[in-house]
Amino acid sequence: MNNNIHNIQVYFQCADCDQDIRAIFAQEQVSAVRCSECGRAYTLMKPTIGDEILLDWEQEALYHKLRADRSEHDNHNMSALIIKVIELLTWRDSGDGQTRAIEMVREWLASSGKPQTLLELFHHPERDNKRF
Repeated sequence: MNNNIHNIQVYFQCADCDQDIRAIFAQEQVSAVRCSECGRAYTLMKPTIGDEILLDWEQEALYHKLRADRSEHDNHNMSALIIKVIELLTWRDSGDGQTRAIEMVREWLASSGKPQTLLELFHHPERDNKRF
């Protein structure tokens, strides 16, 4: 899109003497101009063109959609994990439901890319076989 835009011309009046001032932007993003009548200096930034704005909005929308999709996926996986852990903790079996629940949480944290500090909370080999 930017290849189609060669020069951007900006016109304005001097704040001191009302002289017409023209600035042309080619590749630069910032330009300095002086009023030919009174010598006042102006620093101008290249105006953003509609296509550039549209491109930014499209990228921003895509980013938020990907974030929302990932968040929804994470929430679904977390809900499934919670249900399974509750089942393991409340199910009356051979008594290893708590151990299996902790193992399941540990596996889920590792597979879902959660921070290492959370994994460390569930991984203390010396505590695994002791009851407090």
